[in-house]
Amino acid sequence: CMFIAADPGSFIYSSKTDSDEVCGIYFLAGPDQKIEINFLTFDVPCEHRGLISVVDGWELNGEVFPSEMDHRLPLKQRISEFCGKNIGVKRSFTSSQNAAVIRYRIPKPGKGFTLFARFLKNPRPCNVLAASLSEPYTLRNYGRRVNCTYVALYPGTVQMIALGVGVSNFLGSSRTTETGTLRKCDETSPQDQVIIGGSDGLDTSEVRVVDSICGIDSKPDYHEVVKYGVTSVRLISSGFFENSVTVQVLPLKSELLDANLSI
Repeated sequence: CMFIAADPGSFIYSSKTDSDEVCGIYFLAGPDQKIEINFLTFDVPCEHRGLISVVDGWELNGEVFPSEMDHRLPLKQRISEFCGKNIGVKRSFTSSQNAAVIRYRIPKPGKGFTLFARFLKNPRPCNVLAASLSEPYTLRNYGRRVNCTYVALYPGTVQMIALGVGVSNFLGSSRTTETGTLRKCDETSPQDQVIIGGSDGLDTSEVRVVDSICGIDSKPDYHEVVKYGVTSVRLISSGFFENSVTVQVLPLKSELLDANLSI
């Protein structure tokens, strides 16, 4: 009873059994969108151990994306739990990125909820869960001191399409000559770099680093294979530069590789 919703719209759930099973809706919007969830009605009896949980991000097997090190809010402020019955008052939640989860346990037949989900424009996306197996994506820091991570839920080949990290400051001055793709930047420029790596779950703080790069390169000839179940590209920024990196993460196999994180 877990499924992915890649489109906005109305969702109605009415429990048919007294089972304690936890079900979930995993919302996945476009990379430049965030998700607004409005509970129009809900009747979830607390006395029957009923509960609804809304997560700002995706949660699987006890791991959450974005990780705490990449998110502006601590984890406890990103999870909202409630039960009971609304009396003319709706509950609304808005995610920080293009991923959000609703998990619910309603062991009372006839009880449930109605919600409406909207996908809103995110003017400065940071952490992004890949919604496509082939579309390139550009991570940017918009001059901020921030870590932003692009995650694909499959082993993949990371292809670099454009790179500009640690070379242009927020006042607009920049180098006029390309440096090419510089390797091992975790040793030479740890505050502004791109880390390519992988992990076995959604917690990207546990990423195993495959490579770290920086520099300016408009036509990089760069490919890196990540054989872990989750492929991640993290842009680390000091706030002194306008950093951006455009990447494409292609699956190692043609079919959708969801065996490691099947919902």
